[in-house]
Amino acid sequence: MESIDILTGQNVTIEYQTATILQRAGARLLDYFFIIVYLFSIYNLFSVIVKKPLNSDFIFIAILLWLPVLGYHFIFESVMGGKTPGKVIVKIKVTNIDGSTPGIGAYFMRWLFSPIDVFILWGSIGALFILLSRNHQRLGDIAAGTVVVKTDPSLALDLDESYYEFPDNYNPTFIHVDRLSGGQIALITNLLIEPKNKDAMSDSITELANKVKSILNVESSLDNRKFLETIVRDYNYYAALEI
Repeated sequence: MESIDILTGQNVTIEYQTATILQRAGARLLDYFFIIVYLFSIYNLFSVIVKKPLNSDFIFIAILLWLPVLGYHFIFESVMGGKTPGKVIVKIKVTNIDGSTPGIGAYFMRWLFSPIDVFILWGSIGALFILLSRNHQRLGDIAAGTVVVKTDPSLALDLDESYYEFPDNYNPTFIHVDRLSGGQIALITNLLIEPKNKDAMSDSITELANKVKSILNVESSLDNRKFLETIVRDYNYYAALEI
């Protein structure tokens, strides 16, 4: 199973499973199906009102109704954090190569290259780049600095973005997390992102939580996994302040 190692801003390496070309094609076909359903609905709507004389208002509304079709992928990926309805069903998403959430410019760049990747030569250009490029990126991904990864926890190690993104009112729970090294945080993080249905991980999490409590000289009523997750978030919060 193809994978990509992503180095986050906190020097933690996260292993993602990259989406296969069949998954990407399946997601796009599903999205085309939703577009066809939308167009069919619009056609039925217009068949009711088309008998009326055309005017500027009618033409303006028609253009507005076509915009969701033209910008379908750009709109949904921007609003849904790298996903479209088709991607949600197939369980894949777009992410930056560094593991962070892409900005609107990255989504726009992917959309801008879609005609080359998807429509020219029946999509063979995009498919060729996905098959041969190091991180399985089409041209739009390379230009935008993005990659498409799996989000199904049974198939991939999916990064919990809450470890690295914080609301304005975020208050750290453990103020002495700086006693831990970057390597120790990397070890904790790699343990936490293992699939959670593995019972064998429970003992390791308990042992590691006790070790961290000993180093920091703290007690906590949180369960061991929640405690370690909070430690990682607090450490990354303070690390982000230093950037």
